[in-house]
Amino acid sequence: MQNATIRSKEIELIRNKEAFIGFTDKEFERIQDSLYIRQYKKGQVLFDNGDSRSRIYFLLEGLVRIERYDISGTFCYLNYVKPENLFPYGGMFVDKFYHFSAYAVTDIEVYYIPTDIFERITKENSNQLLFCYQKLSNQLEFHEKKIQHCVSSSAVVRVLETLTLLMKQLGENYFSGTIRIPYPITLKEIAVSSGTTRETASNVIKTLKKDKKLEYRQKHLIFKEVAFFLSSRDQL
Repeated sequence: MQNATIRSKEIELIRNKEAFIGFTDKEFERIQDSLYIRQYKKGQVLFDNGDSRSRIYFLLEGLVRIERYDISGTFCYLNYVKPENLFPYGGMFVDKFYHFSAYAVTDIEVYYIPTDIFERITKENSNQLLFCYQKLSNQLEFHEKKIQHCVSSSAVVRVLETLTLLMKQLGENYFSGTIRIPYPITLKEIAVSSGTTRETASNVIKTLKKDKKLEYRQKHLIFKEVAFFLSSRDQL
């Protein structure tokens, strides 16, 4: 179902979002004509690794997890998309297939547009091309830091660095100088991102809770001593 008749107010709101502001009014009208809305329940798959790269998404509400395992199922790429972000940027203008999978961590709501339409309109707008380049550059910088700071031989250090990256990527100001991630993050996800076991990740978090640096309740992280995490490994 196209959203022109049922979500006109929301369309007006996203018109001025960072992901769309570079388009001219005429270009955005073309996008709007092919823009659809959909809700996914927690745990549902938006697309799988190897699926035809047929849609570009804009996340309105909730959290999306991006992941890809190697053929052995041992090594995993893991990342997240939070609201008001377009995805995926990887493979834009090049790939015919998605090279990772996307899951709804929570109940989510997204707009999506056929990839060929979005890319065709984007190619005609130098400002929008520059925006896409900047986003790809930012993602590259993030992953360079992740690799740099998460290759320590110490599993404890890797868990600390993973928590810091999560805080910077997904955290929001909470109260009294604390930062809270308003989405559920499982111990398994923390362990996978850290390249360690669930038991090790759990033990590190228990120690941080005991030292009153962190709270972890119902899969939600609250960073109580933000400076401790920011000072870890040259301030990620």
